[in-house]
Amino acid sequence: MRIIKKVLSFALITAMAVTMTACGGSSKESKNDNKIVIRYQKSIAYAPVMIMAEKNMISKYYDKDLEVDCQVEKDGNTIKEGVSSGSIDIGTLGLPPAVVGILSGSKYKIFSGISSQPYSIVTNQKDINTLKDLKDKKIQIGVLSTNSQGHILLGMAAKAELGDAHAFDNVLNSVDNASGFDGIKSGSIKAHIVISPYNFKELAVEGTHEIAISEDVWVPGDTSIVGIASKNLYENNKDLYNAVCKALDEAMQYVKNNPEETAQLVKDKLELDDSVEDIVKWMTDSKSQYSTTLQGVGNFVQFMQDEGFLENEYSGNLSDIVYDGVKGK
Repeated sequence: MRIIKKVLSFALITAMAVTMTACGGSSKESKNDNKIVIRYQKSIAYAPVMIMAEKNMISKYYDKDLEVDCQVEKDGNTIKEGVSSGSIDIGTLGLPPAVVGILSGSKYKIFSGISSQPYSIVTNQKDINTLKDLKDKKIQIGVLSTNSQGHILLGMAAKAELGDAHAFDNVLNSVDNASGFDGIKSGSIKAHIVISPYNFKELAVEGTHEIAISEDVWVPGDTSIVGIASKNLYENNKDLYNAVCKALDEAMQYVKNNPEETAQLVKDKLELDDSVEDIVKWMTDSKSQYSTTLQGVGNFVQFMQDEGFLENEYSGNLSDIVYDGVKGK
C-alpha cells in the first residue's frame, strides 16, 4: 500500500509539473500574441510603416490587445538579422539584402512591397554623359554597398549598355547616402548612384547632372523596398500577420491621400532638416510609388542569379522568397 501511495504521489507531482510547464508555455505564447516588433530605416521610402504605427492601424484588424514597438533602425543588416533571430517580427529594407538573407537560410520571407523609389547616377563632371564615358574615365563611383539596390541597378544598366553587368565592380566605393551627397557637393566624389531623396538633393547642386538610363532597364514602379516577416509570426500567429498586411494596405492609401500630414510625420520621426514642402515633392514624384503589390521582384532576383550577384542559388520560383498570398511578382 505504501508503495502504491508513493507511485500515486509521484504521478501526481509529475502531472502537476507538466501542467505548470504547459501553462508557462501558453503564457509565453500569449505574451507574444500581444506585442509586435517592427523596424524600418531612416528614409522617406518607409513612410507607410510610420503611418501604420502612428495611426495604430494594426489593432483595427486584430481582436486582442496589442503593443506595437515600431522604431527606426540603423541599417538593413541589423534588421534582417533581428527578424531571422526572432527579436524582430516585421522588418523593412532594400530588396537585394532581403533576398540574400532568405537564400542563405534566414528565417523569414518577403510578405509585402513597401515602395518603389527612383535612383539616379549623378555626376559633377561635365564630360561624363553616358555609361561609356563613365567607364572610359575609370573614376570611382560612390554606392551604398556591394549587392545593394544601387549596385545591382548599376549592373543592370551596365549589362544593357556595355554588355557587362560587372563593368564597374572594380571602381565602386562604399559610402552612405549622406556622405555621398557631401562628396558630390565638395567634388571629392565625382559620380554617385543614389536613391531618393538624395538624388534630388544632388541634382539641385550647381554643376551636377544625371546620366540617363532607359526606362526599359530601370522600370518605373519596380519594387525597391520590401517588408519581411519572421517565419515564427507567419506560422504561429497568422491572425496578427494578416492584421499587419491589412494595416499596410490602409497605410498605403493614407499616404497617397494625405501627403502633407505624412511628410510632417516623416520629418518629425526621422528628425529631418528638410522642409515639409520638399518632402511632399519627393514623395509625390512620379517615380516614387508606395504599394504592397510587388512589381519586378522576380525579374530582379533572376538577374542577380544570372549575373553572379548571388552566392546561394535562386531556383527561379518566387515562392522560395515570398510568402503565399502576396500580391504581385
